Amino acid sequence: MVPASISSLVVMALIGSIAWPAQAWVIPVLWVVSGAVVLIPAFDSLLARRLFSMREPSARDLQRLEPAWQSVCRTAGVNPDRYRLWIEGSQGLNAFAAGGRTVAVTRRALELPPPMLEAVLAHELGHHVHGHARVSLLGWWYSLPARGAILLVGLVAKGILAVGRSFSRHGGAAVALASVLLVLLLAAAVVFLNPWLLLIPVMAPVMAAVARAGEYRADQAAASLGYGVALQDLLKGWVAGSGGEKRTWRARVLASHPAAVDRVRRLRG
Repeated sequence: MVPASISSLVVMALIGSIAWPAQAWVIPVLWVVSGAVVLIPAFDSLLARRLFSMREPSARDLQRLEPAWQSVCRTAGVNPDRYRLWIEGSQGLNAFAAGGRTVAVTRRALELPPPMLEAVLAHELGHHVHGHARVSLLGWWYSLPARGAILLVGLVAKGILAVGRSFSRHGGAAVALASVLLVLLLAAAVVFLNPWLLLIPVMAPVMAAVARAGEYRADQAAASLGYGVALQDLLKGWVAGSGGEKRTWRARVLASHPAAVDRVRRLRG
């Protein structure tokens, strides 16, 4: 996450030099300090509702979710009240750990037998215990200015090319060529001002590999609590129900989650 964070710092420094030349350092420093906001429990709830479209579990949901969560936390020696349970809106079988306190499951996950539901929750607790969720959220926060800059430059470039194409339809070949050259100059200027932006797409396979390692680590945490067999059974059932996993080489390199068969193989060990 370092390239994206440094790139964001450069973006904020450029904004500071434009908005407040006399005290250009203030804006990047305030941005760095703002990372503390992700440690506030209320921020977890805000993200769960607004960004991830989660909802609080109903009384009926809690009848299935609460006993499983209490059992997992009791086995792990963790205070269950430290975390907040949510329902995630997707239709598939999934669970989610975010921020410092969020644990979410889908409605389909709630339909699992208690041992498998506990295995899923133990996996998500593993993400929290090893700090994966909080570090990922912090990395997301610190990458926002860099991603915003890429989006803005992309929109400007598309607008320039659209104007060039419009003129080319009416015989304005010179304007079309000028728009292409202008976009190339814009890209060169962006790279000159902030070369760290070039590393963000290059780092994508590394980020994916780190995310997959985190999934293996969370599986290991669940297995250490005695949920290894239940987690294996769940993964095997998922593979059988989906007709097997077929991924291209590129998809495997960029996937944030390892293939279920690989997870089962690791769990057997």
